[in-house]
Amino acid sequence: MPSNVGAVIVCAGKGKRLGADKAAIKLEGKPLFYHTYKLFKDIKAIKQIVIVLRKKNFTLAQKLIKDKRVSLAEGGVRRQDSVFAGLSRLDKNIGYVLIHDGARPFTPRAVIVEMLKNVKKYPAVICAVKSRDTLKGIRGNFVKNTLNRNDIAMVQTPQAFKKSLLLDAYQKFNHRNTFDDAELFEFMKKKVRIVNGSHRNIKITYPQDMVLAKALLKTKGTT
Repeated sequence: MPSNVGAVIVCAGKGKRLGADKAAIKLEGKPLFYHTYKLFKDIKAIKQIVIVLRKKNFTLAQKLIKDKRVSLAEGGVRRQDSVFAGLSRLDKNIGYVLIHDGARPFTPRAVIVEMLKNVKKYPAVICAVKSRDTLKGIRGNFVKNTLNRNDIAMVQTPQAFKKSLLLDAYQKFNHRNTFDDAELFEFMKKKVRIVNGSHRNIKITYPQDMVLAKALLKTKGTT
């Protein structure tokens, strides 16, 4: 496992689908970004954490988090703009970086550790799970075809990268809209390693996700 890792937690979205400021919405009295920060704070390999927020949430973050490794960055218009803002705050001696959605506060520690083990060998590592459902390609409101779910992965975060390569990818391809950071490595024809994610690693996107989130806070497990 590398010993010079930085983590960028992206939580600058407006939360339109959630119907609330996603970063500041509370679980057990603490804002969502705080729960996500806790995933990384006890991993010794992580030397720096950048939390990307809307400017109005800076005061809240500074009040809650008293960790010298943590700095704040203001989010941009697109998610990838927010990621780049976080990357730009990392120290020069950071060799590897984890990019994580602030709306995923339940990532099992074992998943993060496995990714860090793999990123020393591969330039990009993502975590993913197989679909439990049958998947259909669609056109409008009609089925186009049935997809082979054995050849499809549902991608999560964090995603791990060699920092220098990720910065290079951003410099070359940031003008293109992407679904995730790993797609930049696809543009560069670089191998992207997949490790097992977790169905516990949900992304809080819609109001009903908060019901599941509150239940997960009361349970332990990594399935």
